[in-house]
Amino acid sequence: MNRIYKSLLALVLVLLCCGGAHAQTNMTFYKPSGRALATWSLLDVTKVTFDEGNIAVKGKTGIDKFDFSQVLSIKFTDDVDIPSSIKTIHDDAQLRIATSESAIKVLGATSGTVTIWNPSGQQLYSNRNWHGEDINISHLERGIYIITINNTSIKFKK
Repeated sequence: MNRIYKSLLALVLVLLCCGGAHAQTNMTFYKPSGRALATWSLLDVTKVTFDEGNIAVKGKTGIDKFDFSQVLSIKFTDDVDIPSSIKTIHDDAQLRIATSESAIKVLGATSGTVTIWNPSGQQLYSNRNWHGEDINISHLERGIYIITINNTSIKFKK
């Protein structure tokens, strides 16, 4: 069991070190249900430890401790300013997108209105008569974008 804790600690430390090289700014623990349990800015995290079936995150404001059974996964993400016109980002189980360098395929919707925004709130694409076809994104530069499909918004990276 001690070997598992050491392996998990090594994994988190590698992810923290490598994650910083790729501009990740947050660490989020997710529950088995898929919902976020807690999020920290990596600038505030000073130590992550694993002991006695717990994972503890020490930050500038104190220590947060969780039982391993509460944490399904740990993800490292970038901060992205969401345009004020986008009220929420949904990771909706009924709606998914698959991206490539040149197109987005929408799974879970077959028609409606599609809009693509950049993080500054600029509308880059809009189609009010979308009928399920792949959406051409070859003109977009690499980066983070938000796609809104029938009032559901999803963040994606090209």
